[in-house]
Amino acid sequence: MENPVILQTFYWEMNSNKYAENFPEEKDLWNLIDKRADSIAEAGFDYLWFPPANKGAGGIEDVGYGTYDLWDLGEFKQKGSIRTKYGTKEQLERAVENLHSKGLKLIYDAVLNHRLGADDKETVTLKDGSQADVWTKFDFPGRENKYSNLKLNWTHFDGVDWNERTRRAGEFLFQCKEWDDSYEDDYLMGADIDYDNQEIKAEVINWGKWIINQMDFDGFRLDASTHIDNEMIHDFIEEVTADTEKDLIFIGEAWVNSPKSLMDYLNIVDNKKLCAFDFPLRQSFVEMMKGNLDMRWYGGRGLVNQKDYKNRAVTFVENHDTDHESTNKYGIETIVYRKMQAYTYILMRRDGIPTVFWKDYYNYGLKDKIDKLISARKKFAYGDAFESETNDQKTYSYIRTGDEKHPGSGLVMMITQRENKELVEKTINTGKANTCYYDFTANVKEKVKTDSEGNGNFKVRGTAGEGYSVWVQLEKQ
Repeated sequence: MENPVILQTFYWEMNSNKYAENFPEEKDLWNLIDKRADSIAEAGFDYLWFPPANKGAGGIEDVGYGTYDLWDLGEFKQKGSIRTKYGTKEQLERAVENLHSKGLKLIYDAVLNHRLGADDKETVTLKDGSQADVWTKFDFPGRENKYSNLKLNWTHFDGVDWNERTRRAGEFLFQCKEWDDSYEDDYLMGADIDYDNQEIKAEVINWGKWIINQMDFDGFRLDASTHIDNEMIHDFIEEVTADTEKDLIFIGEAWVNSPKSLMDYLNIVDNKKLCAFDFPLRQSFVEMMKGNLDMRWYGGRGLVNQKDYKNRAVTFVENHDTDHESTNKYGIETIVYRKMQAYTYILMRRDGIPTVFWKDYYNYGLKDKIDKLISARKKFAYGDAFESETNDQKTYSYIRTGDEKHPGSGLVMMITQRENKELVEKTINTGKANTCYYDFTANVKEKVKTDSEGNGNFKVRGTAGEGYSVWVQLEKQ
């Protein structure tokens, strides 16, 4: 697979409030993705990142992160409905089959840290010796033991966040339990799964194998992976991978803004198949949005630019957590300015797997512009890569040399924070003498020809909306 690209196929507010009114087709996501399979494949996407397809505590309203029953993919009458927010299991299976026929691979968003929506409560002894009534009994009555006969009780969990007896919220660790050995605090929400309990550990791993072998997915996004037992993450990847001949992809959600911390996390899990979303790189996009990024050092930002980790980075601009209506309550800044510069950076880069966000692509009207960049990635983004010596605080240029396998490949990528509405010009050596170039994005109309030494005066427009250019060779020189 050359220059892969991921499409995240959902967002938090999908089919709710104004989005339900403005985009009614999103009510049945599995059917919609099925319908759009041809256009998605033709645009150049390789992977589709699906939302959690299993039943959540909120039933038809649950985005998927309130995991109730991993085995119910919209098949059983539980939590008030048969279908999930996105459709039924039958619709999901039909979409998966069609998408695979187009050559697309599918990533399942696995929420393995916790459970919510217990069927009943039970009395337990807490670490401090007191008694508590906790919601930890999961009987899954609607499923009637199909796929698995395991019922969950307090022994499958380390603790909870609610004591029904005292009507008090907090972190309540059970007696004879310890929080799991995770990279960040083990406790996050709900009934926290105890992966020292071999019964629930085996159950979740078997479910992972089922998703790959029976539901025909091609990998997992591991939600809140830094809050899950490190050994469990390692073993889940090892055992699921060993049970299939597919080349699976695993992407951890490690929400840390330091490349060093992200590398540290990957080292601790100690499984080379685990990739991670590049939150440190996204932080640089926040700085670029504000116009205060020092672009001289842009070639060193993020996990994607760290030696030995470059190809374990999954780069992105936005996702369902960074762009939704309550984002700012948590101090998260949505990229509302210079977004196309950020997409240009990740899509032209040699390393990492770039991800496109559904809301940007379909809801915010950026589809045509992003399609253009994906096309440039697929046609021209080959060969060695290096930073331009002309990079300054406000303008960044990046060169791909091209290779023999892809005739006509190679490019000069330019992005800028300048807003003087004038053309920013840089003399850049492409290594290709007497060669004519044009801006594939069409943000700059004029052509550029390199001299006998391969130097050309390349340009990018000094505006927030059009401050990105991808210069490629004219087919006829």
